[in-house]
Amino acid sequence: MPQQPTLVTAAPPTPNGDLHLGHLAGPYSGADMYTRARRLDSTSPTRFLTGSDVHQSYVPLKARALGRDPLEMADQYADVVAAIFAGAAFASDVYVRPQHSALHQEAVRDFFQLLHRTGQLVVASDECLYCDSCERYLFEGHVTGRCPECGAESDGNSCEECAWPNACTDLGDAVCNGCSRTPGRRTFQRLVLPLSRYAERLRALYDTVTTGPHLEQLCTAMLERGLPDIPVSHPTDWGLTFPVPGFDDQKVYVWAEMVPGYFAELMEALRAEGEDPGRWREVWNASRVVQFFGFDNGYFHTVLHPALMMAYEDALRAEGAPEAQLHLPDVWLTNEFFQLDDSKFSKSRGHAIWADALLAHVPGDLVRYALAHDRPETAPTSFTWDRFRRLVDEELAGQWQGWLQGLLRRIDTVGNGRTPAPGTPTATQQRYADSLDALADDVVRALTAEHFSPQRVVRCLGELVREARAFAAGQSRLLATRPTSTEAQAALTLEARAARTLAVLAGPLMPDFAQRLWTALGLAGAPVWTGRPESLPAGQPIAARPPVFFAPLAHDVDARVMAGPEGGAGATDAVMGADTLAGANPV
Repeated sequence: MPQQPTLVTAAPPTPNGDLHLGHLAGPYSGADMYTRARRLDSTSPTRFLTGSDVHQSYVPLKARALGRDPLEMADQYADVVAAIFAGAAFASDVYVRPQHSALHQEAVRDFFQLLHRTGQLVVASDECLYCDSCERYLFEGHVTGRCPECGAESDGNSCEECAWPNACTDLGDAVCNGCSRTPGRRTFQRLVLPLSRYAERLRALYDTVTTGPHLEQLCTAMLERGLPDIPVSHPTDWGLTFPVPGFDDQKVYVWAEMVPGYFAELMEALRAEGEDPGRWREVWNASRVVQFFGFDNGYFHTVLHPALMMAYEDALRAEGAPEAQLHLPDVWLTNEFFQLDDSKFSKSRGHAIWADALLAHVPGDLVRYALAHDRPETAPTSFTWDRFRRLVDEELAGQWQGWLQGLLRRIDTVGNGRTPAPGTPTATQQRYADSLDALADDVVRALTAEHFSPQRVVRCLGELVREARAFAAGQSRLLATRPTSTEAQAALTLEARAARTLAVLAGPLMPDFAQRLWTALGLAGAPVWTGRPESLPAGQPIAARPPVFFAPLAHDVDARVMAGPEGGAGATDAVMGADTLAGANPV
């Protein structure tokens, strides 16, 4: 029976530079693993949606520093990001570029016109930061100061460290990022969304949504403090024109644009499937919505976005729409910062590993494995070359490879290249079978939204391999002395069952390895999970020669990666003279 569809969203990356490992370790690898886990069950229709966040202020800032046209530069970097996603096998259904998507532009226009028309937005006159030297309204990436909440260095409107919003005027020691001078103030009229209107509905949402402890604490603290009015229009020169007379000289706030942007990504996915994009609300409301983003963007996704969705629902109801309901997110899955040698990735200091450079020299499966092994789930984690080499050379190329090649040789020797008929297991063999079932259950649980933990997936799969190796060693005398006995057949059958289980449950983690193992075991199509470990069919022909699933890393891979990919975005950046990339998650 078909299950409820799932929509998986990953906060869109900003096309203002290459992606480093800190970016990949966040929403994108997590969203892809979760999506692939859902798709192991053919009755679980799942769409993975993302796109390009072109209207962030960091795009024109980067283009200005490089002396380039912002849209041309954004297109180039969007191409780079798309290539990195392909190299890492991130299987999103769509990667929407707003500047080229009429559906995106129409969705944003219709969304804010409806909110304004039905009184959901309020006109407010406020003092704002303004640089007389640059003749520029300062917000977002145009201004830096000290966060009024935690004291860390922060750009305008939101702090990367504590995830709290700011009004820009409350930043300590604020400076204009264009000229490094202290800004003055001017009064501007803007359209704002009064978040306080939605406080009780947000409180009710927080009681039902699945999320982690840091987001829980952020949401509770913001409600207790009182929710601010948030401008959804800004008097700036970059972004989509605000579609309301009197404010059409302003731009849509990019973080507010993201809400109809997610809707537009679903529209584009439906159109790509040959469906009517106009059905997006029907599909959205019928789906479980699971959203991936970095904790540094927590306020936007947990306060601003659901409040905008509530305002949209109120607006539909005000205009008498027959179906005014809009389904709110069910799950928010976040990550902390992924660092390099225990300090933040920094392009200006040359302290970074660029994704395209790494993928040019290392298979995507190995990158995915390392990112999952050290995923910053509730605290910052760090990449080191020494640990990466140990994971690949000792764990994968050593433990995993050694067991699988040995198993395939044993089947070839004892079973003449075919899996034997299952015999009656001994008590020892049955205990191993029970242990395999329990490990499989642990992996499946760690791939659910409620318990999502790529770290635990890696550890459970490693334990599956270690137990399989120990089981094989314990059965070696039996296979050597009584290879045709029913006990020997049961031993080989159970080992093959473990390999089949590994091929399925490693799929969300390392899809290329999983498919090659599945094929080597003589199975057709793609790996499928039926809800429990399954044995291979008796008489199943397996690979005539054991394939090499994992090879040790080249001795100089770290030096080759740090030198940048030949012709890749890292090399392009060096030529272009870029010096900074904002944020740990490019959203």
